[in-house]
Amino acid sequence: MKRHGMLLLLLGVFMLPLLLAKIVLDLNWYQGGVTNRGQLLAFPLASDWLTEPGKWQLVYLLPPSCDALCQGALFNLRQVPQAIGADQKRVSSVVLVVDLPASFASDNAVQSLAALQKPAVIIPSPTDMQTLTAGLQLMRIPDHVVAQIETLEYGTAAIYLADPLGNVMMAYPLAQGKTAILAQGKDLLRDLKRLLKVSRIG
Repeated sequence: MKRHGMLLLLLGVFMLPLLLAKIVLDLNWYQGGVTNRGQLLAFPLASDWLTEPGKWQLVYLLPPSCDALCQGALFNLRQVPQAIGADQKRVSSVVLVVDLPASFASDNAVQSLAALQKPAVIIPSPTDMQTLTAGLQLMRIPDHVVAQIETLEYGTAAIYLADPLGNVMMAYPLAQGKTAILAQGKDLLRDLKRLLKVSRIG
């Protein structure tokens, strides 16, 4: 009986790790060697339209109307580069726009988190968009660039990260709610700091 109990104990010692490993894999708890918080694109987009080669760039396509998701993206595009610290000059944010009114200016005072408390949908008048994009670099793009972005895995519903060679290679799906938006900003900041540390370009 004693020998039988010892045999069961030894069997349990060997089987328990295998059982735990199977549970972890079945429940998708194992993330392998992945350390990035953003989603790596299966097919990165090689862009020739980004205007600041040599920098890591956060890229977002401004929709016709800027809802809460859009406002959260603009908030992170503004705040994350400022939080980089000493390497801030190696990072920039660019807001892509299809149509830019002549009266539109983007050099206003930096917007605060209070912008996230605006109504869910904002009619895109020049004044409203001027407020929402204050302090951000705007770049007008042609329709074929919009089409390129729409072919990406997350389409227009993400902030994208482009490397210093202009390859759009990582996506951060738009977040909703202050907690999720702030968490996304922390993810962006964490990934950028790691990339800046290991990158020999940009």
